[in-house]
Amino acid sequence: MDLNILWFVPVAYFIHILEESPRFVPWAKKYLGAPDTFGQFVLGNVIFMVYVLISVSLAIFYTSEWALVLGLAAAAWIFSNFLLHAAYTLYTGEYSPGVVTASAIYAPVSAYIYYNFWGSGILSTLDIILSIVIGFAVMYVPTFIQMKRNEKL
Repeated sequence: MDLNILWFVPVAYFIHILEESPRFVPWAKKYLGAPDTFGQFVLGNVIFMVYVLISVSLAIFYTSEWALVLGLAAAAWIFSNFLLHAAYTLYTGEYSPGVVTASAIYAPVSAYIYYNFWGSGILSTLDIILSIVIGFAVMYVPTFIQMKRNEKL
C-alpha cells in the first residue's frame, strides 16, 4: 500500500480552510460560541494543520504501528469534521461554512484512505478502531469544551 495517500488529508484540509475562511467566524460564534476573531480562527487552523502534518509525516516516514494509527486518525478527524458541518447544516437549515468541501472532499478522501488501509491488512481492526476514536476525539473534545464554556451546549 502506498502511504502517500495520507497526503490527501492536509491538501483537503487546506482547501477546506479556504471555503471556511470568509464566513466561518460569525457562523461559529452563533452556533459554537467561538472563535471570536479571525485571528483565533487562523491560530486554531494552524494548530490543527500542524497536528495533521505531524501525524501524516510520522505515518509515512516512520511506519511503526503507532505512527500509522496516528496518521490514519488524521483521516478520521476530517471525516468527523464533515459530520459536524453536515449535522449543523441539516439541523439549522443554514449553510455551515465548510460544508461543501467537507462533503465533496473530506468524506470521499477519508473513505478512500480507510478503504485502502482496511484492504491492506497493515493495521489490525483494533488499530483502525483506535484511529477513529483518536480522530474523533481530536475534533470533538475541543469543540465540546468550547461549546460548554460558551454555553452553546
